[in-house]
Amino acid sequence: MKDKLQKILKDTLTRDILTFFYQNQASIDSASGISAWVHYDREEVQTALDELVRFDVLKKDSTGSAKGYSYTRDAKIMKIVNELMSDA
Repeated sequence: MKDKLQKILKDTLTRDILTFFYQNQASIDSASGISAWVHYDREEVQTALDELVRFDVLKKDSTGSAKGYSYTRDAKIMKIVNELMSDA
């Protein structure tokens, strides 16, 4: 798992998104909102978000038509992310 996360975090956008959620673990935001604060195209952001969800680093929540993303609560994944972010 750690090796796979290291690989995807080589992408600047993915790392920027994870850094935000790592530093603001209670945050929930939409792909459009995240796109605005990382200054990337929404489609690129959506691709990175999907990747982070696939690895269970972010959780995707839906309420009606609204979709929000939040940081994982899985202790094992949080520990791995903490190690990766500390190594940076």
